[in-house]
Amino acid sequence: MSNRVDVEMDEEQQKRLEKIKSRDIEQLAIDQMNRCHHVSFKLGPFSFYFNPVTTFLSAAIIWLFVILVVVFPSEADDLMADVKDWITDKWTWLYVGTQDVWAFFIIALYFSKYSNMRLGKDDEKPEFSDGAYFMMLFSTGISIGLFYYGVAEPVSHYRTKEKYGNRYQNRYSDNQAAQDAINLTYFHWGIHGWIVYVIIGLLLGFLSYRRGLPLTMRTCFYPILGDLIYGLIGDMIDTLCIICTLFGVCTSLGLGVMQLNNGIHRINSDIAESTDNQIIIIWCVTALATISVISGLKVGIRRLSEICFGIGCFIMFFIFFSSDTWHLLNVFVQSIGYYLQWIIQLGFHTDAFAQQGNAPDGKENHSWIDSWTIFYWGWWISWSPFVGMFIAKISRGRTIKDFIIYTLTLPSLYSFLWMAIFGGVGIQMQNTAEKAGITCQMYNMTVNNTAKYSTRWDEIYAMYGTTRLNCRGDTEMWFDVMMSHKDLGMMMAVLSLIAIILYFVTSSDSGSLVIDCLSANGNPEPPVLQRIFWALTEGATATALLKAGGQKSLSALQTVSVACGLPFTFCLNWTCVAMWRAVREEYGEIDEQEGRWYRSMWSIADFRILVQIPLDIVAPWYRLAKLRLKLDKQESNGGMFILYAIQFGLPFYLWIILMIVEVGVEQISYVAWACLMAFFAFSSGVRGEIREQFDIEGNMIEDLFTMVLVYPLGLSQQNDQLEFGETNNEKKENGIEMGVKT
Repeated sequence: MSNRVDVEMDEEQQKRLEKIKSRDIEQLAIDQMNRCHHVSFKLGPFSFYFNPVTTFLSAAIIWLFVILVVVFPSEADDLMADVKDWITDKWTWLYVGTQDVWAFFIIALYFSKYSNMRLGKDDEKPEFSDGAYFMMLFSTGISIGLFYYGVAEPVSHYRTKEKYGNRYQNRYSDNQAAQDAINLTYFHWGIHGWIVYVIIGLLLGFLSYRRGLPLTMRTCFYPILGDLIYGLIGDMIDTLCIICTLFGVCTSLGLGVMQLNNGIHRINSDIAESTDNQIIIIWCVTALATISVISGLKVGIRRLSEICFGIGCFIMFFIFFSSDTWHLLNVFVQSIGYYLQWIIQLGFHTDAFAQQGNAPDGKENHSWIDSWTIFYWGWWISWSPFVGMFIAKISRGRTIKDFIIYTLTLPSLYSFLWMAIFGGVGIQMQNTAEKAGITCQMYNMTVNNTAKYSTRWDEIYAMYGTTRLNCRGDTEMWFDVMMSHKDLGMMMAVLSLIAIILYFVTSSDSGSLVIDCLSANGNPEPPVLQRIFWALTEGATATALLKAGGQKSLSALQTVSVACGLPFTFCLNWTCVAMWRAVREEYGEIDEQEGRWYRSMWSIADFRILVQIPLDIVAPWYRLAKLRLKLDKQESNGGMFILYAIQFGLPFYLWIILMIVEVGVEQISYVAWACLMAFFAFSSGVRGEIREQFDIEGNMIEDLFTMVLVYPLGLSQQNDQLEFGETNNEKKENGIEMGVKT
């Protein structure tokens, strides 16, 4: 009997695989793209193709927000700072925990039987060589971060400007503190950072190149939302991605020009560090990015990525060989060992006790995780749609295993080598300066009580031959290390400037290309004028913020970008679920329509459903009691209906009543929330039984989250499943092919 079932399953799987192989991906891609809202026309020699909803709505929201932060820079900065503090206070556990879950998921996928499947047809070859592929994705994904933080972060963790500046400080020797400084930097720039790009890029590339779905963020939700991604819901998803991408690129551009301006000033003191000069730099970068994005992916973006990556490697190996090479090799090997040993603890560490700020011995910094880990995770996640889409765009023809190696393993190892070299050199400079007796008070110290005459960095360096880096600004540390190489210092500073500019350009042009693809429903070759429009919009936005609102406007916009990471965190969790289902479908294990609900939970345009939802919001017990009776096949039993109504209604209404009573009875609201959780537990149990009866894909965790987040929509979906759905046995008996609509 078992052998016969296996044969039947093999035959079914074979039929599914033959159906998958027969797809015309190119034609499917055109058809799917045109199912979204779009406008297409020609104006003279120029053609246009764009989604009017995503294009105009995102542009309106972007400029409305820019105007607000320009007019009210201080208020916007304060408000966004409060939002960021709230995220850290309430959602640290989610940011930290989900990064680990995603890492485990990708590792499991790498070692699974699905890892040899390609992002494209089974016989398709990669579009770009391995070297060009890695340089493009790395240059886009990392931007100037390695230059900005390569020296600054390890030194900041090692010697902070405030007491107990990181979670390990003042517990042990300086040597151990130095190692932990490198280890924390590895944590922020390693697997946990790159994992978010892998998840988005992998699912997008997989669905786009195997099923012809649009290469936009809406596609990530296809396994969950089905055809709803082609409507307004999909437009809203892409609009949010456009906004977050543009804000992220603009703030990176606006804040990064300060480091560029500082470097130029170090080379030529006649060029002052001023807003006007920074705006000139922005438009130089924008002009280069515009030229690059016009020339296309295979020419401009590819060649620029190769050049800036090559310059970065040259600088890294120059520092490696010109410094204590054997010491740096020791740092690299030792730091890899520490990373592997402590990655689990670091990955799950939330500073749970330090955030309370009430340690009796005072040895804590309750805001450290907000300034570092939460900032990093929010920033990486908010950039994931942009970088993930770009990586997907250049990954056609690669296997899942190959994709993970090049987007997770190799970037992490390269980042580790970079941080070990520059972090190791920076810490050695710091130690030398401390032993020489250099203090922060010696910098900018007035002479004869006259502010006009004060000690400069170069005077201290000329006297002692080193620099105390923790007394310097983050934008200065990199160039302090470069300029320490005597006769070659100026050359290295100039090379650094060129590399930073080119990294800026690669981020800007890639961002412009991705935004244009989003606004054009994933069109692989968006019209030239649209590319120019978005490239210039990035430059104009950064200029407006810097000129009118200054640092506070850019800081507010940066905080918004980081805050975007919170909603995308929930999206990435669903993306993992969608990815697992997609690989099983493409492997032929399940049909595309098998194991789905009768209709999508988000299909609420039907008048019948819209009428039901208000009742489900205020009286969910009524629907739940009815569902429970249907499951028990006792629909006419009035007594059981009353019992079930009490079971579901009592905790729900107790929650409401006790929340009101909180006005007079302190802390009674905690009982209220416990009652609400009981309601969610009971209702998710009903959903689980329905799911199991109809062999629907899912698990208890998904059931619980559905009821917690959108219980009225979940109840409506469950009702239709019992009303109109069929079990697998019923389908076979009726001679109906497996699968139902989504």
